[in-house]
Amino acid sequence: MAMVIGWMAFAMLALAPADFYIDPRLEADVLAELNRARADPQGYADDLREYRNGFDGLVAYSRETPDGIMTKEGAAAVEEAIAFLDRQSPLPPLGETGLLSKGAGDLVADQGESGRVGHISSDGLNPSARMTRHGGGAYVAEVITYGPPDPRSVVRQLIVDDGVARRGHRLLVFSGLYRFAGVACGPHATYGAMCVVDMSASADGRPVVPRDSSAALATLIEDDSDREGQLQSP
Repeated sequence: MAMVIGWMAFAMLALAPADFYIDPRLEADVLAELNRARADPQGYADDLREYRNGFDGLVAYSRETPDGIMTKEGAAAVEEAIAFLDRQSPLPPLGETGLLSKGAGDLVADQGESGRVGHISSDGLNPSARMTRHGGGAYVAEVITYGPPDPRSVVRQLIVDDGVARRGHRLLVFSGLYRFAGVACGPHATYGAMCVVDMSASADGRPVVPRDSSAALATLIEDDSDREGQLQSP
């Protein structure tokens, strides 16, 4: 199951809630993998071509999941992602910031033991509210994966976006608007592992105001949010 809600997106991978080992380097490695895809989308497309060759119907076999995982669309979603990446221009890397990581980490801590999913924490806070609680701004985009415990699978899941008709996760990952990110990963009672990536145009979630226009970036962020709000899962 996967869905996109407003400026937020999460995806679930149909893995059993096994006792996954969460590598302490996972957060840094997820950010590095995201930046590798942004810097060299055509090179990442080559990786997906290799992944595509491991499909047997709707089941995907890979180095990370040798026992296979069930997908909704099969290799068709991978083919569509490859075509997107072949057209995608390189983007600057996402710089890591502690404030965005704190907002992401709040959700990991909140959902890890309970097994809950979604962008709203048990105390009713969405990503923007979590950032403002830490003293940041509200202009934050968030993507979440549930299931994969390794960086390649996390980022691949976001980019292929299996089962999400408008590919909202992929659009956020490859948005040139976002220049900073914070990643938090941890165990999840239901899906084994979860990773949260909070992204923003600024290091603290506040809008970046261009010199020639005091409202241009705020308008751009709002337009991006409205567009994501139209995305729906099947």
